[in-house]
Amino acid sequence: MRSRDMRFIRKHLEWFVFSAGLLSLALMRPENAGTSLCFFEWIGINFCPGEGLGHSVSYTFRGNFEAALQAHLAGPAAVFILTGRIINIWKELYQEKTNYT
Repeated sequence: MRSRDMRFIRKHLEWFVFSAGLLSLALMRPENAGTSLCFFEWIGINFCPGEGLGHSVSYTFRGNFEAALQAHLAGPAAVFILTGRIINIWKELYQEKTNYT
């Protein structure tokens, strides 16, 4: 890959990954209990610090804040923080683009 392509990927990777993650959690059905993505559970430890965070984010997108907070207290905050970070990256990219023209 050329260095210009790598710079493009590096500039856009963070907001793209955050957006894809939030979108996938927003489209997830929080009532379903599927395979866990928790590393601790994969290695045999029954405790997972993020247990229910994905469900909480999904409930947050549906506006069910009571269920979101019951699933995990950090869910609504995670949506707020990640959305703010995505917007901040977009602002930086826009300002960078307008400074070059």
